[in-house]
Amino acid sequence: MPTSAVDVVPDQGLQTLDYLVVVVYLLSVLAVGLYFSTKQTKSEEYFIGGRKMPWLAVGLSIMASLLSTISYLASPGEMIKNGPTMALAWLIVPFVFLIVSFVWLPFLMKLELTSVYEYLDRRFGRRAGQLASILFVFVLRLFWMGLVVLTASEAVADITYASVASLVGSDVLDLTEWTLFVLISVGILATVYTVLGGIQAVIWTDVVQTIILVVGAVLTLLIIVFETSTGPFDWWNTMTASRAGGGHEFPPLWSWDLSERNVLGFALLHSSFWYLCTFLGDQVAMQRYFSMDSLPSAIRGNAVNFSCDLMIMLLLALCGMALLTYYTQNPVEIVDGISDPQQAKVADRVFPHFIGHHLPVGVAGLVVAALFAAAMSSLDSGINSVATVLTVDFIRKKHPRITDARELQLARWISVAIGLGCTGMAVGLMFLPENLNIIDASARTFNCALGPLAAMFLVGMFLPHVGETAVIVATVCGTLIALVVSWWSELVTVLGLAELLSGANPGTFLILPLSTVGTFLIAAVLGSVLPSADLSVTRKLTWRAVVKGQE
Repeated sequence: MPTSAVDVVPDQGLQTLDYLVVVVYLLSVLAVGLYFSTKQTKSEEYFIGGRKMPWLAVGLSIMASLLSTISYLASPGEMIKNGPTMALAWLIVPFVFLIVSFVWLPFLMKLELTSVYEYLDRRFGRRAGQLASILFVFVLRLFWMGLVVLTASEAVADITYASVASLVGSDVLDLTEWTLFVLISVGILATVYTVLGGIQAVIWTDVVQTIILVVGAVLTLLIIVFETSTGPFDWWNTMTASRAGGGHEFPPLWSWDLSERNVLGFALLHSSFWYLCTFLGDQVAMQRYFSMDSLPSAIRGNAVNFSCDLMIMLLLALCGMALLTYYTQNPVEIVDGISDPQQAKVADRVFPHFIGHHLPVGVAGLVVAALFAAAMSSLDSGINSVATVLTVDFIRKKHPRITDARELQLARWISVAIGLGCTGMAVGLMFLPENLNIIDASARTFNCALGPLAAMFLVGMFLPHVGETAVIVATVCGTLIALVVSWWSELVTVLGLAELLSGANPGTFLILPLSTVGTFLIAAVLGSVLPSADLSVTRKLTWRAVVKGQE
């Protein structure tokens, strides 16, 4: 075993200094929420910061919110378990940045929306807008927030359990019970400071949390460099080595076998569709753009978001390769007697294990704070965005004369309910199959709604003849496509069709492209069969009319 270049934390886990770092961070977050709670008297300030937030802060906030513990833990775990396929797909980022900045944003910023689904209400009708809001709230973001809370809680519980068990005894508190305690704590804390501070508290804490996330990833890499005397080239060789290594070959460019997962072409499709759909049909992302005063500011914020996102993803990919190298050279029990870091049950937990057992005192606490940061920046964003959608698309529509003070009060109570709901959802998601890693679980749960949501906007922007009934039916069909593709093998088994149909699931990376394209094509066909839209109205709400002023 290589000689250590630094003093590492003993195997009992975190020390007093580590916990002090975490406590100071959490108290600081609550202080930010309290500060901004005294400055808000109108619902618009709570939802979109009065449209006066600075572009640099917003750009960092978008990146931090969408990064979450799902990406922070899933990216290293994906590299360890499945190799470089997903990391190579991030090379599509410059292309999607251009589309988002110069096609999506010029259209949506000119509409001056608070909830992005207001556009669907104007373009198709109230039923279509509310369907989109329901998909966003109860599928896309409630499941997403639940998985965020779960991944953060499992990671923090893994890191801290050894020290907690040495204090109270493992016979008094087992790992599952400790995970539940951490889970409830994360959910409550994020809910409290989001309810207090609104979007301004969310954005400014996201800025700080972005810095912590970067520091956490960089420190992990530096420690492994000193511990193993290796670098990126050694890590790549370990990951691709067929003997005594990861055994991950360079992925094939394409495959006609749709059940194949690690295909570069499939991963590029998934990555492209995820970015394009998220920055069109997801309120969490769009609400931040709406908090700025102009299109140029939104584009600058978008450049910050995509640049930082690409940098963080590359750092996390390096972390995955570095961690695989470390545990290949230094095999040790990670979870439940398993020492192989590439096992499905273990891959996503390798990073938390390293943090809790191998980083120096103080550094481990900082990275635990980073995990809290990743979870809370996503959770607060989700809570605030869902509260915005429910308030603007439902309460404001039903009670158009509601006062600002009353609307702000209702928004805060809605935020409380959402926070408690997603915490409960996290408990339910603990029972997902153990063979799913975080990326697979994401694609097969909340991302089932992302493609159909974005397709509704594409239909509205580019197919003026499609009416409300057609787009509603198409969206329902698109969501069913996503669910069937996601859970194909389970459906075949339950329906007793295993002897007639292949039980192999289509690859994870195909779920989003198939559901998006399917929704759009179904809407295009149905728009020619079902009652057409009123072209005198819809042509004014197409991309060409809004951006170019030409109907």
